[in-house]
Amino acid sequence: MKKFRTTILRILISLLSLGLVTYVARGNVLHALKHFRHFNLWPFILAVVINFVSLLIVSFRLRKILAVHEIKLSIGRIYYLWMISLFFNLFLPSAVGGDVAKAYYIYKDSNRKLESVSSVLMDRFLGLMGTVVLALGAFLFARASIHEPHVGFFLALISSILIGGIAFVTNKPFSTFIRSFLLQLTPKKFREQVKRFLDELALYHDRKTTFLVGFLYAVLAQTSFIVLFYFLAQSIQVQLPLPLFFVLVPIVTLLSMMPSIGGLGVREAAIVYLFKAYVPAEQAVALSILAAVFIYGTGAACGILFAVCGGGQMKDFNRLKTTSS
Repeated sequence: MKKFRTTILRILISLLSLGLVTYVARGNVLHALKHFRHFNLWPFILAVVINFVSLLIVSFRLRKILAVHEIKLSIGRIYYLWMISLFFNLFLPSAVGGDVAKAYYIYKDSNRKLESVSSVLMDRFLGLMGTVVLALGAFLFARASIHEPHVGFFLALISSILIGGIAFVTNKPFSTFIRSFLLQLTPKKFREQVKRFLDELALYHDRKTTFLVGFLYAVLAQTSFIVLFYFLAQSIQVQLPLPLFFVLVPIVTLLSMMPSIGGLGVREAAIVYLFKAYVPAEQAVALSILAAVFIYGTGAACGILFAVCGGGQMKDFNRLKTTSS
């Protein structure tokens, strides 16, 4: 019943978000589609190239994290897992469903369940760090041109949470205090598992250089994604300064992590809501359509690769769905 309620909630959030996009787009859909009549192919091709180059960057980041947890995988294998995670992102919960797939297949490769989950969670945390730091830096640089008053508050809130997470991972005294508190709150039957998970995170107390290098990889990868989005906008003649994308795109990324079906609806609503303050509504709608086509297109292409390379057994899909619920 709990799983059913969770699924219903995700579907409702996606539907409500799509309803919001439909409401904003009323009377603008045909105008939005007209932007595709003068579609510029070269910026779109550049976006595709940047997308797959960025996967190489995050593959190096994940390999460095896996090494901390004594898991050795080749860059080729990690790159493949990142590609198929784009496919799983399409239908697993929110825009982080691909993380569940990566953790599952790393576990199948290494037979180390806790270490696999810990590695993927740390990789996600570093990605969030890069996203938030870039957004905050761009906001401080270009705050005079930011029309949405809630952007600053949202970034400040996320940054404060992130600082607490950084302190927990890298500062031993602070981590020891929070660890004790968490273990006291954890029911006895789960306490040993939580303790082992916290022990995995404690590995970074003496590996601050690895943590920093992982963060730099995250900044580079997120920069690539922002530039990718800029070229997508250029391909449909949405002309906005690049620094503005460094503020808005990370916020879209963060909002798309809300519970939903593969980020569907939430991502499009965030794009329309944020960008319509700077361009006509029909252009914001056109950009959200193009972003959806790009994400679902690349995800589907990676799904074809997954199938060609053997795919997964039905029991694997069932386990992934159960784990992500």
